[in-house]
Amino acid sequence: MLTGVRPAGQLQRHTTLDGYGGLTALVRSGPLRPRGAATRPRLGRVHDSAPSAEVVEACVRVELGPRHHMVAFRLERHRRTGQWQCAVVEAR
Repeated sequence: MLTGVRPAGQLQRHTTLDGYGGLTALVRSGPLRPRGAATRPRLGRVHDSAPSAEVVEACVRVELGPRHHMVAFRLERHRRTGQWQCAVVEAR
């Protein structure tokens, strides 16, 4: 989805309103879209932290050919349903 292969709407039910806004902004700006020949992204090691039982923050390095990016996100457990939702996502 961040590489433009799938629509962001597929994750809408797994995000908060703010998280979905950040996700669609990333898709529009396209920082993780391959340039030139199609390159499949490769994920590096995931680093995570749980500041509380209801929150997980994580980041992962994404390799796109010679370019490397970091993607960071915050998951929060929904109070009523217990479902994990992406509340924030950033890529650099």
